[in-house]
Amino acid sequence: MIHCPTCHQELEPGVRFCPHDGTPLTETSAASPTRTPTGATKTGQPAVPKEIELPITVGGRYRLTELRGGGGMAKVYLAVDVTLDREVAVKLINAELRNENEFDQRFQREARIASQLSDPHIVVVHDFGIDPTHGPFLVMEYLQGQTLRERLQSEGPLPLKAALQLSAQLLLALIHAHGKNIVHRDIKPDNIFLLNQSGVRLHVRVLDFGIARIFRRGEGGNAETLTNPGAVLGTPRYMSPEQLAGQSVDVRSDLYSAALVIHEAITGQLPYVSGKKLCELCPEASPTLQELLDQCLKPNPAERPPNAIEVYLRLQELGKASGILLLPPGAMDKLVASRQAAEPTIAYTPTPPRRWMRRRVLLRGLLLLILVGLAALVYVRFFKTRPMDAHHASLLGVRIGDSQQEVVDRLKLVKGAPMNPWAVEKTPGYLGHVLRAEDVGLPVEALPRLDVQRTEDDKVCIVFYEDRVRAVIARSPRAGTERGLKILDRQGRVLDVYPEDVSQDFSIEVAGSARASRKIEIRRYDSLGIGFEMHEGKVTAITLYPSVGNP
Repeated sequence: MIHCPTCHQELEPGVRFCPHDGTPLTETSAASPTRTPTGATKTGQPAVPKEIELPITVGGRYRLTELRGGGGMAKVYLAVDVTLDREVAVKLINAELRNENEFDQRFQREARIASQLSDPHIVVVHDFGIDPTHGPFLVMEYLQGQTLRERLQSEGPLPLKAALQLSAQLLLALIHAHGKNIVHRDIKPDNIFLLNQSGVRLHVRVLDFGIARIFRRGEGGNAETLTNPGAVLGTPRYMSPEQLAGQSVDVRSDLYSAALVIHEAITGQLPYVSGKKLCELCPEASPTLQELLDQCLKPNPAERPPNAIEVYLRLQELGKASGILLLPPGAMDKLVASRQAAEPTIAYTPTPPRRWMRRRVLLRGLLLLILVGLAALVYVRFFKTRPMDAHHASLLGVRIGDSQQEVVDRLKLVKGAPMNPWAVEKTPGYLGHVLRAEDVGLPVEALPRLDVQRTEDDKVCIVFYEDRVRAVIARSPRAGTERGLKILDRQGRVLDVYPEDVSQDFSIEVAGSARASRKIEIRRYDSLGIGFEMHEGKVTAITLYPSVGNP
């Protein structure tokens, strides 16, 4: 008897395909193994992992209640998150895999990558960890439905419209993952989950980014991987040629596997099994779809489409007549912009735009110029020349009298030191020179009740009194007024933006270092409740305080 190197089942002599998953067997792979695989016994048989007696609790909060499936890498259990009282799916890594050195570290890195993904078509990873008794585990959302593999086995190929819906959502998931430099490396029907939903539209989740790798353009084989160099992970009959050869892979490898899955979803079989064209197996499929899949299945990665966005946009054209692939308003423009901004993985010649597309681009450009001109006219005629109502003065979007809780939450303020904000008026660069005790417009006995809070970088300070904003001091580069004047703007722009009469305009010398002092220009508009500190020709700080007549 011989054994399959993939599932380790006993095979009769002459068998060419694994009866477990259909993996083609070469003469070398069908022969008796020359070395003992991880977790195997001395006789060459794989060690049978001990079954877990349920229920058990892993990670101190996930109670496993029912085995739902599994394979050579992990088993999936229905579980309850006892902390949040909700059902989740827990993937428990098979114990025999931990015989490898640094496996736990590699698992945590893989799980962290999976948790970065946030897309409607990718399964949500809630948590991960390593249980002292049962080892590494991954906590995911609990899905109700079936895998594409189960659907094909029970009901056969999908109708063409449903297969196109599945294809579009699979590509959207890959677009999101590839945008975060994550390659799936194991796209197959078992990792495509079809949700139980009412209505006619299919909804898909892509599973198992656990064997993904981070790739970086231009680094080739030196990119950081999650597996040992040259290691081959995935399901052989869905792998690209470069992945089977143990070479470095990129997004085009996922496109190869996705094309195989799409072909199987439409026809019920892989393209190399029957040797027939897609149109022969599914007369509804267009030659254009056949051409797209054929290009994705090119043995040479350089001849495939450069990215998932390109494939999705071409697939979108195929389904446009039925309307099943249309994106929400504006989403298509974002995809097109992403394709234009992305660095091409390979050199290719884009299709020349149609005449109507050129006209649309020109019209959009003309419209943009008109809008910019109108905006400039409104600014010059209104904001620059019309004095501002003091009640509408703002800094960082904050106005005098705003609610304390709203401002604290929005700017993420922290409690300031127990001091009056003007106690630092001799400290260079903090605008204490502009904000004085009398500027808050309160009696002396009220000053101890002031609440001073700051941002963590200490570049924005806000003074509150009775849960309302009383003053704002800012020297953060992101700080700006309602008229668009910002920190680091040139000094001369202050008079351009604020042509009102200046209440005070003076300069002071403050200590800058042991041998030199700094000359700081101060300009105050008490009628507006705004003050500016300037140094070396630039605005270095802005203060907002109650204006004259509006205490």
